[in-house]
Amino acid sequence: MAKIFFTSDTHFNHTNIIKYCGRPFESVEEMNREMIGQWNAAVGQDDTVFHLGDFALGEASEWPKIFQQLNGAKKILIRGNHDRAVKKMIEVGFAEVHSELEWNGWLLKHKPFKTPKKLLCGHIHERWRRLGWAINVGVDVWDFTPRTIEELVQAEQSSSEYKCRHCGVLLGWLEDNNAHYGGRCVGKSE
Repeated sequence: MAKIFFTSDTHFNHTNIIKYCGRPFESVEEMNREMIGQWNAAVGQDDTVFHLGDFALGEASEWPKIFQQLNGAKKILIRGNHDRAVKKMIEVGFAEVHSELEWNGWLLKHKPFKTPKKLLCGHIHERWRRLGWAINVGVDVWDFTPRTIEELVQAEQSSSEYKCRHCGVLLGWLEDNNAHYGGRCVGKSE
């Protein structure tokens, strides 16, 4: 019986993501090879995969070569901030491309945000796995492997707060924290 999987932020061909996220790979070639292997070990030929954004970086002409190596009868993209226009992502091979999508009572969106709905998202890489009914499906917290909804809902809760690295104030992960972006902290003494 065909299964449904979720993943995001694979960043195929993105050399710097190894350093940015502390990925355990020596090279982008090793990262691509390992993630393709993990994908194919979990996903069968008849399965569906929802990719919640940031599929690949670098030369877009290389993306179809990676895409063709990935198992799954149907791959649906929820566009991330690094993905190209809808037409380009269809050319890569995705069956559908959306900015967001409702699936079985879940909202699928690349970037997390505070919502009363159940949310599957990516974008935040290794920062947290689950905050209530907001679940990060990114490869950095799921051993570089697409996961089923049954696996995702078993994730342990993550801390809902973090300290601003500039001023030390406790902030909520799903709150609008733009006032603390880049050290321009509200109330910070000059």
